[in-house]
Amino acid sequence: MRGAFEISHKRTRGRVASDLLDAGRASLKLHLIIALLLLAPSVAFGQQVKRLVVIKVDGLPFEMVDRFVRETDPRTGKSALPWIKYVFYERGTRLANFYVRGMSLSAPSWSLLDTGQHLQIKGNVEFDRYTMHIYDYLNFIPFYLANAVGQRVDMPGPEVLDELGIPLLLDAYPYDERFMGFQLYQRGVRWTALQRGLQNRFTSRSPRQLLDEWTIGFDARSILYEQMERELLEKLRNPRIRYLDIYNSDFDHRTHHNRDRESHLAALQEIDALVGRIWVAIERSPLASETALVLVSDHGTNSDEKVYSQGFNLVKYLASAEGGGHHVVTKRRLLNDYAIKGIYPIVSWIVTTTSDSYYLKGQSTTYPTALVDFDGNERAAIHLRNSDLNALHILLQQLKRDDLAPAVRRAASEALFSIIERNRAKWTQTLRELEEELGALHRLIERQRAIVEAQPKKWTKEDRDKGLDQESRRELARLDSWMDDEREYAAYARTLRNLLNLRRDAFTPRAVKIEDLIAPRAMGDQNTIHQLQNYIVGLGPDGLALAPDGTLDWTRSFKRIDYFKTLHAISVRNNVQPGLSDHPIDFLAARIPAELLADDDLRADDAIWLYGGEEAQALILGRTRADGELELRYVPIAHLRERADGTVTFDRIAWRTGLPLKIWEDENLRLPAGANRSAWLSAWHTDLEWLRALHLTKYANALIGLHEQFARHLAPMLDQDAPGLSADERLIRRFRARQRRLVETDLFIHASFHWNFDVRGFNPGGNHGSFYRVSTHATLMIAGGERTGIPRGLVIEEPYDSLSFVPTMMALTGQMRAGQPVPVLWRRGFRPFPGRVIQELFSDAKVRPQPVATGGER
Repeated sequence: MRGAFEISHKRTRGRVASDLLDAGRASLKLHLIIALLLLAPSVAFGQQVKRLVVIKVDGLPFEMVDRFVRETDPRTGKSALPWIKYVFYERGTRLANFYVRGMSLSAPSWSLLDTGQHLQIKGNVEFDRYTMHIYDYLNFIPFYLANAVGQRVDMPGPEVLDELGIPLLLDAYPYDERFMGFQLYQRGVRWTALQRGLQNRFTSRSPRQLLDEWTIGFDARSILYEQMERELLEKLRNPRIRYLDIYNSDFDHRTHHNRDRESHLAALQEIDALVGRIWVAIERSPLASETALVLVSDHGTNSDEKVYSQGFNLVKYLASAEGGGHHVVTKRRLLNDYAIKGIYPIVSWIVTTTSDSYYLKGQSTTYPTALVDFDGNERAAIHLRNSDLNALHILLQQLKRDDLAPAVRRAASEALFSIIERNRAKWTQTLRELEEELGALHRLIERQRAIVEAQPKKWTKEDRDKGLDQESRRELARLDSWMDDEREYAAYARTLRNLLNLRRDAFTPRAVKIEDLIAPRAMGDQNTIHQLQNYIVGLGPDGLALAPDGTLDWTRSFKRIDYFKTLHAISVRNNVQPGLSDHPIDFLAARIPAELLADDDLRADDAIWLYGGEEAQALILGRTRADGELELRYVPIAHLRERADGTVTFDRIAWRTGLPLKIWEDENLRLPAGANRSAWLSAWHTDLEWLRALHLTKYANALIGLHEQFARHLAPMLDQDAPGLSADERLIRRFRARQRRLVETDLFIHASFHWNFDVRGFNPGGNHGSFYRVSTHATLMIAGGERTGIPRGLVIEEPYDSLSFVPTMMALTGQMRAGQPVPVLWRRGFRPFPGRVIQELFSDAKVRPQPVATGGER
């Protein structure tokens, strides 16, 4: 083919050039026409993807797919997954080493795949520490209800990303050129799809089948899936539709609850059949030769037929006296999978009340002190109320007592004001900045009111087909969201102002309402490492005690917990499964301000502390080079402590076995030829160098993933230094950055192998959420028509992560130029992508693809 192409190309070029010269055409015109002819063969011979069809499967592990593809079905003599084998193994390309960039958790993982940008959303559920606002990225029911009454257009995920200026892959296509299935990062709701799905379900079933379904409960998920598939197959016949996707979470749900081979194979065979139906429809469509079909998953799953995934109840532990006696807020109900009694479906949060509270009995809904996101299964994230707020609360309670001895009262009062003075500078700055940001937000709200009021009240069918009605409703949703922000943060600011306005000379404890000084339902500022190592949970056994000099004895007066030691030391006595650790927690992680690391050798932009015991700790350091390249370093340490003044101390130790992530001892570690193991592991390396070295180990790309999870990545609408911004625009960007910081948790808890923290049901089959390779190893396969140029039968061994997905799709469809989105997409908010394009897909391409984006300059 290459030889024929070159001969034809040369003959055409020579003949046309000769004719032009004989006609005496101008030299400039000649050059222009020759240049156009040189580019013209791209349509006939080059790599060209005009339509993208994406099958998104939640939790689909590559190893399991590969294993069943290679198995023979004795009934047919063919592969157990014949369509996946035919489409992707024989006629397409598959990546053998495609990984989640961060942790293997659905909401963050899909955000990477849908945007191609660094993580901003870092949990399935996120809590705002100041306002208790909950970002519930997985709960569809409140979204559907809010959409039905016109309050919301998009799921919470796209709303957050829109505020940050990060578009989704589907936003590269106009509304009338795309088809989107129901999914986590969903824009809009097709109510007609639900209606048609119900109609099809009832008309396609016999009365007996309907009675059976009514008896055991209708499967709403399958109704939607079936209808989405019908509509996608129908849309494939329309050549105007350039992007289509369909999302399926059945496999993920089944593997959570079933660990047997038959259940897994049955779920995979349904996906296989879906691949077949879509492939046949593509081949019959008008754009068959220029259509690419993609099968992609957000993570794998840790499922083993021989192991029952063991569960540990972190919520119950935190509520116990040993765990701190916390009233604990979660987004999901404990053991909900086994509950007979229903629960209000749009409840914003659920509190687990404890009778072991040290000082807040009966105040669980007013003053919860721990927030837990356990939807990670193999991981959990915990917010604890700021330890200083706990101390203030306890002291205020004690000062309201009538029987407090005068000397103790004076000492307690002085202690209370000493806490305020210690925090005064920080709280004053926070209050001042919040008031500035709320002022800018109020002015933004007033401008938004005018925009909303100017929106049309009626829409034509043509307008609705273009999505203009949804854009109008988004303006109303933004106004509603911003008004909520203003009200909630103003309430927190009032309590902070009241606290700062307390004066010793006018302080009357009996006249003070604690709710006016300590915001209900608020966690306050994030705890420091020192606070977490000395966390105040209640009064000491003997109550407030005095030191010899008459001041408050802080050590005897308060009960404290070192949460790193306490949580990591948890063990169980009823683990009956051989081979499983009796310690549910593998390691804990927390961010450390990089400026606290005084050693010049450890200078970095980001620092993450991993705690696997007093003798097994590590720092993961991150820095950006002058050329923009990310470098990471792993530093083994022990005995890290932070003093009250912020000084951090620790012991540097040599590489050895048993350190967090178990890198040193892993036989699958792949270092460059001739490299000294200790020297190489101790040095700075790019994330790609680490990925190539670590991806086959038990923890795969965990070192990179932990940095992705904890680092604060700059988004377009968080950049306060961008040129041309007004003062209010800078304040709004600062406010959005504050909101992202306020959802950052105190503690990240990584489960031991085959343990999970999903107290909703404990998932006996398999889990994800960790950094284990089995959970982070995902699926990416691509096939296409003959004009797409996608290689056939290619296996790519080079490791890639989820940041490569969007830029590769953009490159395939010609929407990237020299690493930049084409101009029309730049105007829609797209910016350069940090991930690598999967170059192996373009190895046989002769010219670059032509862009398929529409709506403006290319």
